[in-house]
Amino acid sequence: MKFLPRILPVSFSKRENIPMHFIFLFILIMVASAPITSQEVRAMEERTPGRTYTEQEIATEKFFSSLETALAKKFFNYRNRPVVRVAVFDFTDGAGNVVKSGRELADKITRRLYPQNQFDIVSQEKINRYLRWNGLSVLGKLNTQDLHRLQRRINTMDPDNGIHAFITGEVQKGVGRSLRVSASIVNFQFKVGANELEKNIVDVLTLKAEIPMPTEQALQEATGIALRGEIRTMEEGRLVILTNNRGSALLETEYAKQFNKDRPFPWAKVPFVFVAGKEEATVPEQIRIGLGELLLAPLSMVKDSLRQMEYSFLHGKCSTNSVYFDERVPAQDYRLVTSFLDLKNNETYSEMTEVQVFPGTTTLVVLSIYVPSEKERIRTKQYPRINVFQILGKGMEVLPNR
Repeated sequence: MKFLPRILPVSFSKRENIPMHFIFLFILIMVASAPITSQEVRAMEERTPGRTYTEQEIATEKFFSSLETALAKKFFNYRNRPVVRVAVFDFTDGAGNVVKSGRELADKITRRLYPQNQFDIVSQEKINRYLRWNGLSVLGKLNTQDLHRLQRRINTMDPDNGIHAFITGEVQKGVGRSLRVSASIVNFQFKVGANELEKNIVDVLTLKAEIPMPTEQALQEATGIALRGEIRTMEEGRLVILTNNRGSALLETEYAKQFNKDRPFPWAKVPFVFVAGKEEATVPEQIRIGLGELLLAPLSMVKDSLRQMEYSFLHGKCSTNSVYFDERVPAQDYRLVTSFLDLKNNETYSEMTEVQVFPGTTTLVVLSIYVPSEKERIRTKQYPRINVFQILGKGMEVLPNR
């Protein structure tokens, strides 16, 4: 228990205040690490006089305590990680189907962890969203490729997820009239590289238990399928969002008509797609770009020379100067919201657009944020505006054939 020395040393002469949930966590670990004895069973019965705990309840309580302890020992650190964020998924039958007892176990684990200050539980709504993003209806046992795919998709679509651990599991018929339960605590922040992918390495802690059932009928009901697993091929496309945030209006040229999703980008025939207008302009303030639930920011300088070459090439063709997004995402529609503040009249301008990403296609979104100067407003009667352009090309590569 590597983290215990960090909890135990306390200098009372300095009158340090130790948060109560840290003390509770220490007690929990010491208690849950030991097997449940007959004295503890009597103590459980004393808390509810007149009630006798069944073997099923005692075995389930021991399993939950062990899981709680293992989760805390693996992830909790009162200085660096005082709150562990956990996503709990329904347990399956080993064949990718959620069983009745697997759903009940996941629900009880969630309810058990939720009120404790040292744990933060991901909502069921978000869990369902994560599954949809990956073309899944349930989450079974994870290999390295599965984890890597989940990490990439969730961290792209929900970069502030803050998840430390996944709890998944399997429930099957055990020896005699019992359930064999296997729970996996997966480190979601585990760094997956080429070596891990090749050797199928995952940072996971597995706990197993046998839970006796009162009757054969109860066992049959517990292993009954509640939701059949479904894996849908989640096709992807590449989405790149470019912006001209200097304040100049971008004008679409006739070459834009040569782009479509059924053929690669025709760069050889296109000297430029957009050009900057000649009007005097001022730099827009407080630019906000949102993609779905994501609030985007300009991408910092990338170290990948090929990617940097792509961006320079696109800026030259589209008269842009910033990249706000570049990822492979599920092929679907996305809501793009752009806004900025016009300091001249202290007014906010905004524009909402539906962006469609097609399978195996790159969608280039070009944002033009035009803020005319005071002279231009008087002379040409022009006002600030946002224009959103979209051009498509087959494939995930932007640069011409190399």
